Amino acid sequence: MPPVVSFVGRHNSGKTTLLTGVIKQLKREGIRVAVIKHAQHLDIDTHDAGRLYSAGADQVLAASPNTLIQYQRQEREDLLTLLDKAGPADLIITEGFKQYHYPKIEVLRKDIDPNPLPLDNVIARVSDFDLSSCSEPGFSFEQTDELSRFLIKILRLKTNI
Repeated sequence: MPPVVSFVGRHNSGKTTLLTGVIKQLKREGIRVAVIKHAQHLDIDTHDAGRLYSAGADQVLAASPNTLIQYQRQEREDLLTLLDKAGPADLIITEGFKQYHYPKIEVLRKDIDPNPLPLDNVIARVSDFDLSSCSEPGFSFEQTDELSRFLIKILRLKTNI
């Protein structure tokens, strides 16, 4: 299994926005990235497949030449089961799933709550305020390139460029 790193933080702290920049940089480095996102609710009404699922279909597969989206009714799955379902990747990023022991990047926003969560295995933090009092490396939201290089180094990812 490829390395797994979890981006964790409070609701609306900016995890998804941060990850879009990190993923773009990792892709520029030739790294295949799979993401497993924990979500309380999914917005499934944004396209026809979601509308069909909302109408009651037990499963909907929406396919285009380069994309497959699958909606499937299921009981809540454990992260370990979801990891097994991830396709070929050099790195699996989870968003959420803070209760698991995988290395974590904690995302903090001063306006949400500047206090770090009680977490284990935090390897770095990203924030919009000074983190010099923390022992882990700290990054700003603008440092997605630096954070990506940090992940490549600490997780010993092989770039394909």
